[in-house]
Amino acid sequence: MGMHCPSCVNAVELSLKDIDGIDDAKADLDSGITTISMSGDVSDADIEEAVKEAGFKVE
Repeated sequence: MGMHCPSCVNAVELSLKDIDGIDDAKADLDSGITTISMSGDVSDADIEEAVKEAGFKVE
């Protein structure tokens, strides 16, 4: 299930920004790619869980 509207983008970005160590997250609706800026240790599992909680999956 991919992002298909600005609300989807917002949900993914907010979910990722809630993780300690992630400073910023920008999701691109057209490409489906999300870019993350981190200043702390964040595991791939934490990122995948946050995206899942937003209603999507990491590919």
